[in-house]
Amino acid sequence: MFMSLEFMVPFYGDPALLKETVASVQAQTDGDWRLTVVDDGYPDDSIPGWFAALGDDRVRYLRNETNLGANKNYEKCLALATADDVTVLGADDLLRPNYVAVVRAARSRFPAAAVLQPGVEVIDEHGRPARSLADLVKRVYAPRPAGPVELRGEDVAASLLTGNWLYFPALCFSVAAVRRKGFREGLNVVQDLALVLDLLMSGESLVVDPTVCFA
Repeated sequence: MFMSLEFMVPFYGDPALLKETVASVQAQTDGDWRLTVVDDGYPDDSIPGWFAALGDDRVRYLRNETNLGANKNYEKCLALATADDVTVLGADDLLRPNYVAVVRAARSRFPAAAVLQPGVEVIDEHGRPARSLADLVKRVYAPRPAGPVELRGEDVAASLLTGNWLYFPALCFSVAAVRRKGFREGLNVVQDLALVLDLLMSGESLVVDPTVCFA
């Protein structure tokens, strides 16, 4: 069955954290989703068997024959997406049970938006609320709307360049918009920010919804 939201996870890291990420996707109150994990050859032979034992046809596990590296595996994930919208999760991120519901509500209200940024809670390795200096700076520069708001143009691009307040793994992208623009070649660190800026400067919009649904 076709799903409107697809989660892609480019994986190379702690299998225990990956399992928590997968479980958080499965716990969504809105079931309109699909999950694909693309293993970049992490040296743990137990991982394929763990996914096979899940018995959940909404969850797909793929393993690269050779290690692509983080950026190329990220690009592969976007290339594999077949739904209308895609969220590229880190393998140490957690969804709150309302993530799909929040994103789908925002998409219904702003159908043409290229990017949706929902509310985020930063947590430490034990799942407890945490704040780093980077997170504090993000809070200074981030917009603080009372409800979902659509932003576009040079002002929001300038705001992001002053202090990048996005939480990239939480972003939900229009697959069509991302493929029209694509990643800039030669950027191995800030390709995520560059993508959002390129979308904004080409006339696309960014929706900020303060509802917390991601950790």
